[in-house]
Amino acid sequence: MPEYKAACRGCHGGCMHILTVEDGRVVRVRPDPDGPLNRGRACVKGMSIIEQMYHPDRLTHPLRRIGARGDGRWERITWEEAFGEMAERLGTLRQKHGPESIALITGTGRHHLPQFWRFANVLGTPNATSSGALICLGPRKNAGDLTAGHFAGVDYYGETRPGGILVWGANPAISGADGELTFHMKDAVREGIPLIVVDPKPNELTRAAKLWLPLRPGTDGALALGILNLLISEKLYDRDFVENYTHGFDALTARCKEYDLDRAAKITDLDPALIREAARLIAETKPLALEWGCAIEQSTNAVQTCRAIFMIPALTGNYDVPGGFVESMEIAPTADILLDRLSPEMIRKCVSGGYPLCDGRASPKLFAHPWLTMEAMKTGEPYKIRALISSANNTLISAPDSRHTYECLQALEYFVYMDFFRTPTAELADLILPAALWPEVDSVFCMPEFGDVAALCMQKVVQVGECMADEDVFLELSRRMGLDYGAQSQREILDGILAELGRRRPEYAGIDFEAFKKRGWIAPKREYYGYKRRGFQTPTGKFELYSTVLERSGADPLPAWQEVPESPVSRPDMREEYPLILTTGSRTTPFFISNNRQIKSLRRRHPFPLVSMHPETGVKYGIREGDWVFIETARGRITQKAVFLEEMRRDTVSCEMGWWYPEAGAPCYGWDESNANILTVGRPPHDPVGGAYQLRALLCRIYPNPDCGIEARYEAWMSGKA
Repeated sequence: MPEYKAACRGCHGGCMHILTVEDGRVVRVRPDPDGPLNRGRACVKGMSIIEQMYHPDRLTHPLRRIGARGDGRWERITWEEAFGEMAERLGTLRQKHGPESIALITGTGRHHLPQFWRFANVLGTPNATSSGALICLGPRKNAGDLTAGHFAGVDYYGETRPGGILVWGANPAISGADGELTFHMKDAVREGIPLIVVDPKPNELTRAAKLWLPLRPGTDGALALGILNLLISEKLYDRDFVENYTHGFDALTARCKEYDLDRAAKITDLDPALIREAARLIAETKPLALEWGCAIEQSTNAVQTCRAIFMIPALTGNYDVPGGFVESMEIAPTADILLDRLSPEMIRKCVSGGYPLCDGRASPKLFAHPWLTMEAMKTGEPYKIRALISSANNTLISAPDSRHTYECLQALEYFVYMDFFRTPTAELADLILPAALWPEVDSVFCMPEFGDVAALCMQKVVQVGECMADEDVFLELSRRMGLDYGAQSQREILDGILAELGRRRPEYAGIDFEAFKKRGWIAPKREYYGYKRRGFQTPTGKFELYSTVLERSGADPLPAWQEVPESPVSRPDMREEYPLILTTGSRTTPFFISNNRQIKSLRRRHPFPLVSMHPETGVKYGIREGDWVFIETARGRITQKAVFLEEMRRDTVSCEMGWWYPEAGAPCYGWDESNANILTVGRPPHDPVGGAYQLRALLCRIYPNPDCGIEARYEAWMSGKA
C-alpha cells in the first residue's frame, strides 16, 4: 500500500506523519521517526485524523440555507451552484456598496492563512480580520518585529541545550503549538533543565519549576518592567550586547525606574524577594530561552507587555545564541498577500480602530479590528458591513462578548461559512462549504515568524467527498468574479515559494513541489548570532528598546503598563457584586481552540470544561469539587465543572475556553452553556498599539448549578442513546 509523508496541521505545530492509503482511504497514520520537529512523536489530535476525516458528521458537500437564519434547515447543492451564488451575491454587493462592505474572518493560522489575506486584497476589501490574531500570537510576533525585526523561539533543536527556560503565560506541556511541541518541553523537564514560570494558575510546569511567580492576573507588564529595572539597576545585563547592539537603553532605563521593586511587588501581589530572586536567576542562567503564550496578549497591555518580556533574554545575552532564544531563520516565504491591490483610499476605509498595528502605520499588513468589524454589521458605523466570508473560524465561540457576536451575525445580508463540521456559527450562515483536512491539502508549511527549523510538506493523498482546501476556494471564487488572483493554480504558487527558498538557500535550488513531496521537508543547518553579521532588521539596525517605528506611528516607543479596564483595582465599585478575578483560556491536549468536541476518542479524554479554584474558595461559595458551577460576569453567565487546586490563588478562578456541545444538536449546539467568551469584553478601550481586548483578569462571581443536565446528555450521546 502506498505511503506518503505529510505534515499534520491539527494545531499550529508541524509533526510529520506517514500516511498509508488503501483504495483511496487513509487507513493508517504513524509519526515519522525522521520528522525534524516531532522526531517520531505525535499528540492525540494528529493521531485521530482518520476518525476526523471519516466522521459521519463531517461536512462533505456544500449546503444552502432554506429557512430563516439560525433555523437549522439546509439543502445540498453542487459546488457549481455554490460558486455561482457566491459570485453573483458578492459581486452585486461589491458593485453596489463597494468592496469594503464585504468582510473576511479567519481563526486558526494554518495552511490557508497567507492566501486568506491574498484573497481579501484581490477582492479589494480592507476588512479582513481574525478573532485570534490580536490576542493570540499577533502581539508577540509584532513585539519581535518592532524590537528585533524578527520573531524568536526556544532552541530545542540545536546541539546546545537550553540552560534554563523562562515560561511566561504559557503551558507548552499541554498546548504545544507554534512548532515548539509539547514533547520538547517535557524533555526539558525530564532532563532537569530549570524553569522559571510566571502564571497565576498552577499547572504541570509550575510544579516542576525552580521558581514560580503566581502574579495577580493582568499584571504581567508591570512584572516584566520590574524585572528589567532590577537587571539594569543591579548591572546584571550583558554590557557588550547593550553597548553595541541596542538602541534606546538610556530611555528604557528611565522608564523602568518607574517600576522599582516595591511598586512592582505591590501591583503584582508578589513577594519582593521572589521578584528579586527571579531577576537574579534569569541573569545567571546561560543560555536562557523564553517560552511565552497568549495569556500575556489577552489584555489591553498586550503589545507593550510582549515587548518588555521579549527584551529580558536579549538584555541578559541570550538572544540568538546556541540553546537560547533564537530568531527565525526565514527559510521560505509565505504566499504573496498582494497588498498592493488595495488603493490608499481603500486602506483608509479599513475598520481598524486607528490602532498602529491594524491600520498599516506600524505593520506591513492591514488588519480590520474584529470587534469593531462585528459592530459595523449591526450599527452601520463607520459604514455597513453587509457580507461575511468565514474560513476556519467558529466566531460565536472564538470572538469576545459572544452575545454581541450573535447579534452582529444575525444582521448580515449574506454569510458564507467554511469548515470541517457544522458548528454554532455555521448555523447562522447562508452557505456552508466543506473544508479539507490536512491529508487533503497541498501546501508548503514554513512559518517564518517562529524560530523555525524546517519547511514541511503537506500533500493531498486522498479526496473525501467534495471537500476543498480553503485556498482553492479563494482562487476559484476570484476567477468566477473576474478577479486576478495572481496565479492560475495552487501548484504555481507552491512552486514559486520553493523557488524563493532556493534563491535564499542555493543548496536547495531547483526543487519544485513534486520533488518536495518526495523529500517531505527541508531542514537547513541553523546559524547563530545573525545580528553580528547583518545587524537587526529594524530602521536603526539595532535591537530597538526604543521603537522608532512606534515613535513614527504616534505610539509610545517604550514598554509601558496600565491597569486593565476591569479589575479589582480599576473597578472597586464592582467588587461587592463580582468579588473574584477570572482568568480564561485554559486549554487541554485533545482539543485545538474549538475543534474536535465531536471526536469521541478525544472527548473521552476530557469530556467537560473545568473551572479551577482553591478549595477554600469553593467552600466559601458553597461549591464541592466536581459540582457544576455558574461563572458570571457583567456580560452573562456560563457553567463549568469545579476542580480544586491547592496552589491556586484564593481570589482567582480559571475557566476553559473553546467549549460547545455537538451532542446538544442543531442549530444551537449548546453554544451559550459553557462558552468562556460570553464572559469576556470586546468593546473599547483596547490595547492602544494593537487593539487587543480584555479576555482575562475580569471580575466574576461563582455559585452552584444544581440542575445541570450536561453530563446526562453526554453519557447518552457516548452510549449511542441520544
